[in-house]
Amino acid sequence: MPLKKLFLLSASLVATSAFAADTAKVKVIDACDRIDPKTSILADVKAKVVPTNDPDHRRALELSIDYAKPGSYPGYMKTFPVGMVNPKKYSAVRFWYRSNCATGFSVELFRDTPRKDDKLTWFYGGNFTGKEEWVQATVPLESFKRVGGKFWKNGAQVILPGGDPIDDDDYANILKIKFTTDINRRGTAVVGHLMFDAVELVEK
Repeated sequence: MPLKKLFLLSASLVATSAFAADTAKVKVIDACDRIDPKTSILADVKAKVVPTNDPDHRRALELSIDYAKPGSYPGYMKTFPVGMVNPKKYSAVRFWYRSNCATGFSVELFRDTPRKDDKLTWFYGGNFTGKEEWVQATVPLESFKRVGGKFWKNGAQVILPGGDPIDDDDYANILKIKFTTDINRRGTAVVGHLMFDAVELVEK
């Protein structure tokens, strides 16, 4: 039986649209100035790096999502070295985004291998609605929680409620971040254009 995601709402997300000088030290996950086929994974989206008319975002990653495609699960995933997401050093994931319509998306982190006690390898950080202007979002690492689901093991169905915090073993094995777009629009005649810039880890 396929896994079923049970999305968890997070109230500890921060988003601001005004650009300001930021002195916080960061580790870049994706500068969004080029698409590297070795580290970028696409699912039902067309992606390209485009120039913008915003001096603070001269180049950005543009994702085009055709929701008319039946059964699509559009998303963009970026891989990075295992162990980069260290909660002792970093406090949050942040990024800039904008959209041509109210296309929603969620942010997830993935482990490299399943835990011994389940087959779930991802964590949910929060969901967002696209805005026409550039918006910076900050997702505290504590906002990422284990996603619940269900699967079959040894002939019996295992149900995991989700919501558990990420432990040290999880953090040590995270190597992917994923932006999953709004699957509720599947089957509609909507083409979404979602843009991202400067996906980073913020140092404490």
